Parts: sequence; C-alpha cells; structure tokens
Amino acid sequence: MEIKADFHTHTTFCDGKGTPREMVEAACRKGFTDLGISGHSDYSFCEPGFGMSDQVLERYKEELYSLREEYAGRIRLYIGIELDCLGPVQKAEYAIGSTHCLKKDGEYVSVDGKDEKVLDAVERLWKGDWYAFAQDYYELEATVYDRTGCDWVGHFDLITKMNEGYRYFDEREDRYLEPALAAMKRLARTGLPFEINTGAISRGYRTSPYPSEILLRELCGMGGQIMINSDSHDVRTIGAGFDQALALALRCGFRHILVLKPGGGFERVQIG
Repeated sequence: MEIKADFHTHTTFCDGKGTPREMVEAACRKGFTDLGISGHSDYSFCEPGFGMSDQVLERYKEELYSLREEYAGRIRLYIGIELDCLGPVQKAEYAIGSTHCLKKDGEYVSVDGKDEKVLDAVERLWKGDWYAFAQDYYELEATVYDRTGCDWVGHFDLITKMNEGYRYFDEREDRYLEPALAAMKRLARTGLPFEINTGAISRGYRTSPYPSEILLRELCGMGGQIMINSDSHDVRTIGAGFDQALALALRCGFRHILVLKPGGGFERVQIG
C-alpha cells in the first residue's frame, strides 16, 4: 500500500525550510490526501528564540486556517503543534508529545542538538555515562503525556539520533532497554499511539526510523498502536522513507496504522 497522509511536518514558522503554502502545495503534488503541520512550541527555555511564542502561534493558526479553506477539496489540512516535555503547553487541534531536552544540575541539555554539544554535556553532567543519560531521558519521556496531554508520542527514542551503529552506547544492552521499555509500557497503557518517524533518515543522521526495531517489536507485543510520519522540514521530504517505515511496521507484527480523521480522533488503516 501507499501512505498518503503525513501529520508531523514543520514550516518556516519554526525550523522548517518551506512556508506553509509551499508544504501544502508539495503535498498536493505528491498526491497526498491529508497533511498535518505541527510547528514546534515555544522552546526558548532551552534554546533562546526557538519555537513559536504565543503571538507567533496565533499567526501560524490563522495562516493555516486560511490555507485549509483555500485548499478544501484538494487536501485535508490539520493544524497541530509539537510540544516539548519540559516546555509550555500551547494549544492547537492536535499535539505531538516529544522530549527534546533534559534538565541536569540546573542546565538544559538539548538531546536533539549538534553532536559535539550532546557529547560535551554527557561528559560534563553524566561523567561520560551514556546509560545514565538514557535513564534520565526515559524517566522524563515516560511523563510526556502527563505533562503535555499529547495525542501521540513523537520520535520515542530520539536520544539515538547520533548513535548509528551503536557509536556511543549499545541499544541492545539491558542498561539501555530497561528504562526505555519501562517508559514505553507506561505510555502504551494510556492508549497513546507511537509514531514511526523517518525524519532522521531524510536528514542523513540514521539509516532506520525511530523507534528501533527492538522497541517496535516490544510495542507490538504490548498491543501498542502506531502512526507513520516524516517529521519533514522541507518540501522534498514529505512522506520520505514511508516505504521503509511500512516494511518495518509489518516486520514487527503491526497490521494497521492510525491516521487522523476530520473532526478529531483517529481511524485505523489496514496495512497487512
């Protein structure tokens, strides 16, 4: 099957490269039936100037409401926001819950930042212990629904972004898997879907989506549910990697995905 819906994308209202109109046009050209734009919430507590202030968020929503009316009949447009676990809870039609940073010894540390900054932080604040870093990350990630009230979990194992080939820590080790699975179980019990996120592939950081195959197999065994989203920051990458994500989902035992439906909520789409 071919997936023609993508609900995790970014525009020039945050750190994306395409305007909302450019992203909608690109999705239409690719034959998409549904597009969700999910700008980053105010992240200035960690990185000054990053994300959407309340004032910017209002302009963002106004522009997207206008585009939705303009493109009615061509594509269904959904207006979302990507909330951070430690950030303010701002409102849109839907919310993705993500953990982009930790707070350690009074210092905010972006886990989605540049490689050298993450390395420096782990060396200074966690004494070089990547498993302690992972423990703290997953203990916070486990609270993402409690803190944000999100509709689904974004890139659950984001801390592996720079860990291709287990460069810094072994994702098969119990020291890593135990806190990850504890967080996954807690979140899965809420009924929240987890997205299979292909964004790090299109941006050249990884060769496989988030979450890892090990974690996805465990999620399937828990009865968890999934979505497939691109986390696109560019008109070229809407829907990027979806074939790979779909094959991964099937390999891990999933037989349906969830997509947003007009008016709210999810519907199931059979994939195998």
